[in-house]
Amino acid sequence: MKTFKSLFFKGSVAVMLLIIMTACGAKAPTAEQVNAKIEANQALTEADYSEIIDYCGKYAKEAQKYYNDINAQPNDSTTEAIAATNALAELYAVNPYLDNFSNALMQTTLADLGEKNAAKVNEYAQYEAFPLPGGEGQKLENRNVVGVIEETPDSDTTGVISQGDGEAVNINVK
Repeated sequence: MKTFKSLFFKGSVAVMLLIIMTACGAKAPTAEQVNAKIEANQALTEADYSEIIDYCGKYAKEAQKYYNDINAQPNDSTTEAIAATNALAELYAVNPYLDNFSNALMQTTLADLGEKNAAKVNEYAQYEAFPLPGGEGQKLENRNVVGVIEETPDSDTTGVISQGDGEAVNINVK
């Protein structure tokens, strides 16, 4: 009888440990998995948004030093501004999910993200390149836009590269 109780107790403990390990050991989704869900138009979970926020936040933190360099220049033609713009383009190139993740984040609301994710958003909101959820702040810029194409002036057309209204877009700045 003692042996049966001992075996029953050990078996029960083993089953409980297995259940706990399974529940706690659930891995967070990877960037690749979240991107696949976005492209398949599947609903995103709080864990998916957590990965999106971390991915975009990491990019925004790294990009901030380049934005600081660019913003400190008197114009965007200085050597420092050009070097920082090139560095931003390189950083953008090594973050293949940035556009999908930014769009997904901007198309949701802060309330839909959950409490922990909302706290992360508030932490990363200080960085210029961090995409804010819809309705939060004024960060609606497209990070690929490098200038505006203006109407051709009636006189002095020096330096005019194109004609018409629109945006000059270039993500392969070298």
